[in-house]
Amino acid sequence: MEKARILIKSGFTIIEMVIVLLIIWILMAATMRFWSNRIVDLKAQSIKEQFVSYYNDIYSQNMTSSFRDGKKYQQLSLVLTTGVYYKVDSFSLIDSKISGIRINNLRFASGSASLPSATMLFVPYHLWCQITNASFSGNVLYFNLIVPENGKQYCFEIKSETCKLVEVRCN
Repeated sequence: MEKARILIKSGFTIIEMVIVLLIIWILMAATMRFWSNRIVDLKAQSIKEQFVSYYNDIYSQNMTSSFRDGKKYQQLSLVLTTGVYYKVDSFSLIDSKISGIRINNLRFASGSASLPSATMLFVPYHLWCQITNASFSGNVLYFNLIVPENGKQYCFEIKSETCKLVEVRCN
């Protein structure tokens, strides 16, 4: 009988087991929430990097060749449109190349009004590009790239003298 009392006293009570399980559940819930948010952030970062990579591919190709998709060109146009797409030489590429982005706040100067679209004309083997709108041209183009599923926003500028895509701090 005394051995039975010793065994009972050395075991865990149901309340202690519930408390331990509750602590484990709280830790798991917090960790799962952190990792699910992290996964969404990584996806947004990946979409931004795909856009930057695609732009840099167009830029590099223009610096080294005057051919695109096996056809010779005199100038290559890249059109950014406020909304959900961009296109190169009238071919919409958002569906085939990069999905899940939105271009917003397309403008020539920091305080200027948003534009519906802007066109960059690349000439093969030249560092510069011409940045125009339907009514005028500018030296620096600013725009925001937004990933709608989490609202993550990345801000960029393109200067006509180099035509390089540069990520800048959002205001």
